[in-house]
Amino acid sequence: MAAVVVDMMKEDLAALHKLPIPSQALIPRAAMPTPVSEITIGHALPSEAAAIAKIGADTFTATFGFSVSAEDLTQFLANTYLESALLADLDDPTIETWVARDAAGTVFGMVQLVRGLSEPCVPGDALKHAELRRLYVDTAAHGRGIGSKLIAAVEEQARAEGFKQLWLSVWENNPNAERLYLRLGYQKVGAMDFTVGTCVQTDYVLYKNL
Repeated sequence: MAAVVVDMMKEDLAALHKLPIPSQALIPRAAMPTPVSEITIGHALPSEAAAIAKIGADTFTATFGFSVSAEDLTQFLANTYLESALLADLDDPTIETWVARDAAGTVFGMVQLVRGLSEPCVPGDALKHAELRRLYVDTAAHGRGIGSKLIAAVEEQARAEGFKQLWLSVWENNPNAERLYLRLGYQKVGAMDFTVGTCVQTDYVLYKNL
């Protein structure tokens, strides 16, 4: 009996070796992430406002939602991440918005450059300050360098316009984002309040010389 079992195992192994090896071509496209090389950064279009608002709301909820009440979160999202609010930003000459999109036009992230705002703790001439705001990347696309590409677009534009310092705020309990900014040359220089409904939280203020 043992010999028969061994012979059957040998036959099974031989059959397995004859099976074709799966290739990426056989993997459904939806299961394969879009390569970063196929992600491009460009100015946001009005037709993308709804997609941008959704990424903003989803990312904010995933990152901060646990730290505030359901009521405060719902009110904040309803007031901040509306398609109409994003369209208003696109019409505002002091705000410039970029998105990361693939060849099919799917939006994976956003970021904004805001002119005319500063914080007292940021060194240098306040007139030469610009803010990097709302860096949001779809949670399913984290870790693929999209955030760095969006930041680079803001820095390039701010530098071209003659700004000398670019500043931003990051939640004190968001170490992953803070590490990204520090790795890209930003320095922690102070703190500021960030209010979500009735909850007042602390954001670190970071800046970078351009």
